[in-house]
Amino acid sequence: AFNFFTRPQNQTLQFATVTRQDIASTVSSSGTLTGKNVADLKFKSSGKLTYINVKVGDEVYAGEVIAGLDTQQLSIELQQAANSLRDKQVIVDKALDDVKDHATDESFTQRVTRTTAQVARDNAVDNVKAAQRAFQDAVIISPIAGVVTQAPFIAGTNVFASDVIAQVVDTSSIYFDTDVDEADIGKVSLGQKAEVTLDAYPDKILQGLIDQIIPQTKTTSSGATVITVRIKLTDPKITPINGLSGQAEILISQAKNALIIPIEALGENGIVTLQNEKGQQKVKVIPGIQSDTDVEIKMGLQEGDKILLNPK
Repeated sequence: AFNFFTRPQNQTLQFATVTRQDIASTVSSSGTLTGKNVADLKFKSSGKLTYINVKVGDEVYAGEVIAGLDTQQLSIELQQAANSLRDKQVIVDKALDDVKDHATDESFTQRVTRTTAQVARDNAVDNVKAAQRAFQDAVIISPIAGVVTQAPFIAGTNVFASDVIAQVVDTSSIYFDTDVDEADIGKVSLGQKAEVTLDAYPDKILQGLIDQIIPQTKTTSSGATVITVRIKLTDPKITPINGLSGQAEILISQAKNALIIPIEALGENGIVTLQNEKGQQKVKVIPGIQSDTDVEIKMGLQEGDKILLNPK
């Protein structure tokens, strides 16, 4: 029984044939569809939404008024700021009148009175400017031209500064933003070709070029460090829906009509086991481009050679 169970079991040898075909080395990553620019439009303060001029699907131009808040309270605050400025200005005028004949012998008390009044007047001016700015901030104006992809609120509802009142996406160019692992980013460069497949269009392969590599790392929920790469789609021919998810295959290098073997046939230090009429012999090869399943052989083998698939 000991001899039976401890004897090494014979393994069936598996072989593969060296063939010629195209091979490509790619970097795969997931991402989402987006436009050239995306603007999430928010108010800077909370308030009651008085009007909203757009709905999802509308096209807007840069500078178009999107929505506005109730400004009744802002009007009161602006008037109060203006009244306070009038009051502070009169006090300054009185202080200056008191020292108009004492340019060279202004007392310390007079100088304190005048300076305090002038500082209060200047602060009142700033308060008026702030109230006027609050009026401006009560209106949302689109900074870009594009299509409205979000508009979740209706007039009459209370909104907060954190709420996205409308999202505008510039669809003049369509991009696919994908997160590439930091271990692969050194292989990626501007101008490289890429193929994108969206979950919503599984039968379409969208062609694109690397347009931008965002020079900033970020950490995913799983703890991986990634860099966002922007792929500009050259001819998408799809409905540009912001946020569609998919996969990108970035072409790193490729070879046409190359000698190819399965990657598992390549042993350590570039050794391949060749099967011929003399039996099996170890052959040193020079590998080239490597895909997920195959590897290019630049030297050491010929088309039609029979090699051991599982040398280990």
